[in-house]
Parts: sequence; structure tokens; C-alpha cells
Amino acid sequence: MYLIANIIVCVCAIGGFVYGGAQFFQPKKALYAQMITLSLGCIAFGRIFNIVRLLTGGSLTDGFSLGFLGMIGSLMFFFSANYGTVDSIVDEGLKQYKNYRLLALAAPFMAAVMYVGLFLIDTEMLFIYQLLGAVLTVFIMLATYYHMKHMIFPDVDFGIGKCLRPYNLLGLLYAMSIFVEFYALSQDNELFTLISCIATGLIISLMIPTIVRGIKKWTT
Repeated sequence: MYLIANIIVCVCAIGGFVYGGAQFFQPKKALYAQMITLSLGCIAFGRIFNIVRLLTGGSLTDGFSLGFLGMIGSLMFFFSANYGTVDSIVDEGLKQYKNYRLLALAAPFMAAVMYVGLFLIDTEMLFIYQLLGAVLTVFIMLATYYHMKHMIFPDVDFGIGKCLRPYNLLGLLYAMSIFVEFYALSQDNELFTLISCIATGLIISLMIPTIVRGIKKWTT
């Protein structure tokens, strides 16, 4: 089932990467969308490595694998896209919106709570999974803060925040799905891993079409 699960995510990621490349890697196209497209490339890279490892007799449950870096890379691009290219447009730093910035902390807080509940309370879990889970959680916290913030922040002047809210919801769901998948992997639960990968594949399949619609809506 691990092989099927990774193939599902890989195919969806490659499809999104190719579609995003055709849509956004052209002159004067949004850097924001290009970075999200590259995040899908990271996902595809990680899954390809997992597939090759499984096909050559390796295992995904015996510790660290390079496929894990695909997860981290995707979260870094999601974070960079929101923080580096859009956040200054969505949030001009006005004091009256302080509560929204604080409320957005709910997403990284929940990620931290999930990590403690799933990885630290279980005293029988291997240390390598606790360590890798901690690394994954840090990057999830960084990415989900801005996904959450851009979902709830008042869209006063430019309108881009409202247009990209569906994508940011998908970004939140993606972060949670890979967290659940990594926990399932740590438990060597093939069925749970497959279910979480089906959810991940569906989410990333929707990302680029959602971005295309959002940017088109904002610019027309």
C-alpha cells in the first residue's frame, strides 16, 4: 500500500507542477504562483524517491529518507510564497488588525498540540520519528500561520486576500494531511497512510486550478 499511496501523490503533484509551469512560468506572471508550482515539484521529487526506494526493496519505515525533504521543501515554498510575496499586500501592519494576527496563531498552536499528542506522549515511539516529527512540525507551523492569517485577515484595499482564501484553505489541509501521513508511517499503518495520501493527492490536485481562478478573479 505504501507504493500505491506514494504513486497517487506523485501523479497528482506532477500533474499540478506541469499545469502550473504552463500557466505561470512565463514573463510577467505572478512569482507567488510560481513558488506554489515549485512546491508541487518538491512534493513530486520526494515521492519519486520514495517510489524508487520501495521498488528497489527499501523501506519507508526504517528511519530517515530523502523523500522527507520533499515534504519540508514544499512547506518552505508555501511559507515563502505567502510571507515573501503576498503578506505585505494583505497586511499593511495597522494596529487595529492586531487581533487577526493573534488569531492566526491558532493554526501553528494546533500543529504543536498535535505533535505533542501524537509523537511525545507515545513513549514507545522511536526517537528518530519524534525528531523528524519535530522538524516537520516547525515547518508546518511556519506555513500554516500565513495560510490561516490570509484566510481570516480583512481584505480592505487590494482584494487579493479574498481571491486566494480557497487556496490558503487547501494549504492548511495539505499541512495537516502530511502530518497525519507521517504519523501513520511512524506506526507502520499502511491503510491509514493510503487514506492520508489519497487526501493529500486530492488537495494538491486542486491547488493550481484554485490559484488560476483566484488570480484571474483578482486581475479582472
